[in-house]
Amino acid sequence: MKILRAHAFVAVLIWTLLNPSHLPAGELISIRSGDQSLLQFRGDANDDWWLQSSPDLTRWTTVTQFGTLHSGKTSSAPWRSAGPMSGPQLFYRGLKSDGLFDFSMFRTIHLRFTQQNWSTLLANSRTSGINTLGVVSLLNGITNVGTGARYKGNTSYSRSGTKKSINLEFDHTNAPGHLMSFETINLNNAFGDSTIMREALYFDAMRRYTPCPRASMAQVFINGSLWGVYTLVQQENGQLINAYFPSNDGDRWRTPNAALGGGGPGGGGGFSGSNSALAYLGSTNIASYRQHYTLQTTNSTSDVAYGRLVNAIRVLNTTPAAELRDKVEDVLAVDNWLWSLAFENLFADDDSYWNKGADYGFYYERESGRIHPVEHDGNEAFVPADATLSPVQGAGSNNRPVLGRFLAIPELRQRYLAHLRTALREQFHPSILTPRVDLLHRLSISAILLDPNKGFTAANHTNAIRELKTWVTNRYHFLTNHAELRPLQPQIVAVTAPATPPGAKETPWITALVTRGGSDPIDSVWLYHRGANHGRFRFLRMLDDGLHGDGDANDGVFGGAVPAYPAGVKVRYYVEARSANAARAARFHPDRAEGDPLAYRVVIATASSSPVILNELMASNSTTLADPQGEYDDWIELRNVTDEDVDMTGRYLSDEPNNPRKWRFPAGVRIPANGYLLVWADEDGGAAQGLHASFKLSAGGEELFLTDTDANDNAILDRIEFGRLGENEAYGRSNEDADQWTSVLPTPGASNR
Repeated sequence: MKILRAHAFVAVLIWTLLNPSHLPAGELISIRSGDQSLLQFRGDANDDWWLQSSPDLTRWTTVTQFGTLHSGKTSSAPWRSAGPMSGPQLFYRGLKSDGLFDFSMFRTIHLRFTQQNWSTLLANSRTSGINTLGVVSLLNGITNVGTGARYKGNTSYSRSGTKKSINLEFDHTNAPGHLMSFETINLNNAFGDSTIMREALYFDAMRRYTPCPRASMAQVFINGSLWGVYTLVQQENGQLINAYFPSNDGDRWRTPNAALGGGGPGGGGGFSGSNSALAYLGSTNIASYRQHYTLQTTNSTSDVAYGRLVNAIRVLNTTPAAELRDKVEDVLAVDNWLWSLAFENLFADDDSYWNKGADYGFYYERESGRIHPVEHDGNEAFVPADATLSPVQGAGSNNRPVLGRFLAIPELRQRYLAHLRTALREQFHPSILTPRVDLLHRLSISAILLDPNKGFTAANHTNAIRELKTWVTNRYHFLTNHAELRPLQPQIVAVTAPATPPGAKETPWITALVTRGGSDPIDSVWLYHRGANHGRFRFLRMLDDGLHGDGDANDGVFGGAVPAYPAGVKVRYYVEARSANAARAARFHPDRAEGDPLAYRVVIATASSSPVILNELMASNSTTLADPQGEYDDWIELRNVTDEDVDMTGRYLSDEPNNPRKWRFPAGVRIPANGYLLVWADEDGGAAQGLHASFKLSAGGEELFLTDTDANDNAILDRIEFGRLGENEAYGRSNEDADQWTSVLPTPGASNR
């Protein structure tokens, strides 16, 4: 980004970094148009920016009169006037917003239809699924002309007035269409909520801890007329899944709403039923479960997906209590479920697992084989009658087995309560949540007063805001004084990792300085670790014998050695301390445990020499050389530089510097003395003929690594970094100097063909 000084006919450009990632994100351009100084942001079209001005580069003021500006190409980014050229000298810079759902912004969304009967079409779209074509535009200059719109909702649709909830699909006629990177959003009418902010408050807090949509507030105009103030909510879809999980390749689920026949015999959950609440229905016959759970993806066949779900339900409900803690981790992401349940309880969300046992979502993560909760609805949070809802509501219920079985395990009960304490402290304290209420009220009040379809009076709105803040205060005091939350936790003062990252086969020592919670001694301290961004954490007990077992017991320094991990692996870890009081109250460091663990990366060594080298590659092969299947794919050529055969079994190829074990050579692969070997980089690992790596090469340029076996610590045998390559352009070692790489004729070794 650039800072501009605009004065008279002069514009001086100064480079600076202004976006949160500290990377250049674009530039701010100034031109003269008549007597006006015009400003434009150029950069990523999915970003938008607040314009800030300063007379002295010290005091900065946000220019709010035209909101934010999106950035784009020269031809697409909008221009805005910074005032007359004869005005005072000012410096300008851009401050990147937090995207479409920036909580501190009150968006204005214009929706236009050309059809005279658009309202009828939207109503029909709700049940037919045939969207109505419209155009959406934002004040920042972004427009989507291929939007598909439909009315949505159940109770909110049937009982509200003119202002219906609306679903907007931006890739309706223009795939892949999007609005500031989002393919689908929802405009929720906040039926029954005279503040119109409960869902936004709830989701903005919850999304930082467990999978949950983003949300904020917006005013909506239809065909130029103010239609009302809505909650702007992210769609629960593949984009949401990708934000929290390694991929979107798993199964995404919803449970039927009790209002649609979900409750009672033959239905879903209901307010007392358990059919959709992951309850065991007496057998593993998937037919018994189909009507209670809706599969929303096609990544797996229906039978396979339901089979995974039913297996998780069987493990949850039928595993003996003494074995449940261990076995359930293989099928359910326990820590994530506890976070979700804690927030549902804290915000008294009636559209929830604990209350309805239906109308909630979850996701089967293919990489780990575990099911995670995914928050779905938030418009029924902050229920007035639930200010004194017990923090362990449902703990003894057979109808809510996740709650009933998890909270019956003392360690998981204290983990859940620790998460509830963290959420209370970080998100629900009146000094934190009340200013958020005031912020949304300040942003939206003018539009709410003008909203012709709000369904409540200005007095109703004022009272609702006051009641909401009172409710937050009352619930906070009720919970912090509740017997379940009164036992004091230990304090984890610091966690210290080795100053030097470990190598493969090394067992680094982690220490934690832990102090008492009040007068209660420390019962135990535990270290959790895993070597991937998914899956269960393993654990070990840390001992109070000081650093590296120096024998200094009772000093509050607990130590434990993390088992060795392979080279390049990023090891995530966190610490739990349990008090010796009757509850065994627990504390985690970091407080968010599995959601925000500490980490270190295992060092990758470089071999002093290698019998095999990377010799040549092609990243965009269209006509040069066909693989055994007749396809023209990327290829990598290796060369044996010795006079003896080399066994490649267990060695690896990778295009990721921190993942040297990406593709493993199968057993029995050999390169003859002074010979060559060709590997197809085409992700076609199941091919019967030829060697096919699990990755492709980037024609735009990247790194390529040849690494040794696990037994040899995956040391780097050879590596190459190449730049952009044209179609059918090979890149290989120079015949004159084997240490030099250059573009070469595509003539891989004769022994490859």
